[in-house]
Amino acid sequence: MPDETTDGDVSAETVAAGEVDVTALFEALRDEVRRSGADPGGALASDGRRAAREEAERLWPVSAERPLRLRPGVRGGVGTPVKGVLRKLMRWYVEPLAYDQRSFNAATLRLIDDLEERVARLEAELRRADGAEPR
Repeated sequence: MPDETTDGDVSAETVAAGEVDVTALFEALRDEVRRSGADPGGALASDGRRAAREEAERLWPVSAERPLRLRPGVRGGVGTPVKGVLRKLMRWYVEPLAYDQRSFNAATLRLIDDLEERVARLEAELRRADGAEPR
């Protein structure tokens, strides 16, 4: 069996021998989840903040239109056209909600950008004030 080492330095031989440091493995997994951007509650560094912003930009335009998944066989042959007709009939009901959600998401992102600017400005003022005051 080849000795493949992961980010947490846990080799396949170590796992087979039962000598796994669970804490180190958990920390390695946590770091990998943070790097992937899939940890919404994790601490946001500058790269994490940028990744979260990119994800928000990608996801904010909510819509009732989604592509239909085609099922194989008879169920797909009958179900897909029925679903298409039902979606068109229900769009008048769902689209106003999607419009409201898009408006809210856009306003929220603008507000977050404004708050980030204000915080950066206040941090700069604080650094200038700390540098000006004798200690």
